[in-house]
Amino acid sequence: MSKASKWALVILAVLLLIFARGSARLWASDSIPSAPQPSETPILPTQAANSSPLPPTPMPALVTAEVLSPTPVPVTVEVPSPTSTPALVTVTAVGGDLAIRSGPDTVFSAIAVLHNGETADALARSVLDGWVQIPIPSQAGRTGWVSIQTKYAVVSGYVLDLPMIRKVEWPTGAYLINCTAHQMRAEPGGTLIPPISDAPNNRVWFPPSPYQIYDTEVAGQPFVMNVYLGAHSEVRIQIDGNRQRSYCPK
Repeated sequence: MSKASKWALVILAVLLLIFARGSARLWASDSIPSAPQPSETPILPTQAANSSPLPPTPMPALVTAEVLSPTPVPVTVEVPSPTSTPALVTVTAVGGDLAIRSGPDTVFSAIAVLHNGETADALARSVLDGWVQIPIPSQAGRTGWVSIQTKYAVVSGYVLDLPMIRKVEWPTGAYLINCTAHQMRAEPGGTLIPPISDAPNNRVWFPPSPYQIYDTEVAGQPFVMNVYLGAHSEVRIQIDGNRQRSYCPK
């Protein structure tokens, strides 16, 4: 190889080396620097100054707190009880005496009287309309029934507010037995009572009450007697309109 060729090769090698270094710098300036990787143990400023590592700071112990639900405080609410004040209903006898009976019907015996002008408190009402229970003024602790549909009774207050009595022991009634030979008539009601010759039909059932007896076979049908029939009783008619006395066989 000639001397000129050797110099040409040297110059070419130098140019290639220069070009390679320039390309490397250009590449390095265009690249994005990678983020520095953090070290496993960060160095604190005090460590850098003292050049001796600090002991690790102990972590606070975990404390488990028990969350308690609030204890319910009992609250007493005072509810007033309903006041059961009975309705005030009164019965006053006007224009005459008012019969007080043992039950709420005319079939029951009259056991006392509410005298004209007297007033009594009503205690209850019957399932049958028109009757109320009252205390008997002349008999402490006893009660009876009066009709409020009669003209002799005046009511003050609302009867339907009274407690209702549904169960009533009804009387078995009473009997009139005609021992005479004449047919008799009982008033009120006009019920006929056959003579003794028509026995046993001469024994007739009546509701307990007072009655007047008349002889239908004597002119003018004269009055014979007053009769009071109580419950479970029997009364014998032993005298006729001619004032003749007869007896029933025993």
